Amino acid sequence: MLDLCLEYLKERMNQSIKNVFDSSDDLVVVSPPTDLDGSKSPEIRNKILIFISNIEKDSFSKSYRQDNSHNSNRTAISSKPLFITLTVTIAANFSTGHYSDGLKVLSHLLAFFNRHSNFTHQNSPDLPEYIEQINMELESIPGEQLNHMWGIFGSHYLPSCIYRVRALIPNSESILSQVGNIHLSDTDVNKRDN
Repeated sequence: MLDLCLEYLKERMNQSIKNVFDSSDDLVVVSPPTDLDGSKSPEIRNKILIFISNIEKDSFSKSYRQDNSHNSNRTAISSKPLFITLTVTIAANFSTGHYSDGLKVLSHLLAFFNRHSNFTHQNSPDLPEYIEQINMELESIPGEQLNHMWGIFGSHYLPSCIYRVRALIPNSESILSQVGNIHLSDTDVNKRDN
């Protein structure tokens, strides 16, 4: 579900960039700024990175009301919705020669999310079925905390914007039933059928 959320945002950003800039390549990738060993992968050079820097329980969940307005004497049993807030960083990882290009793309993405800060199935039919809505809110992080955050990621500061991304997954059971593979090195980890 976290992967679907970031992949969806990545696809929307890449679509918008391709519509505005003369680029056929995907400039946005889901990746942290460094690998686990602290090295930088060449695949993320001159790219916009999107990655999660924190996950928390969402406070707006207390005000959520499930729709129980059906004309039936039966009660539907469903799993509890999952409300989360992700702190998502969008960073321009561009070399010195392309630094201003990175700033142009980052500026475009700031404007894009200013116009499109709420994604639902009504306004975004391609939103993954497991996610009911995604809300984006630009955050201001004090310099000291920002410095600390980049230090944790083992990277120097990159021009970036940080969003609080609120996601609503109406049926948390659907996350448990997702089918797919996890690819770790040469090993494939398949989800077992229950």
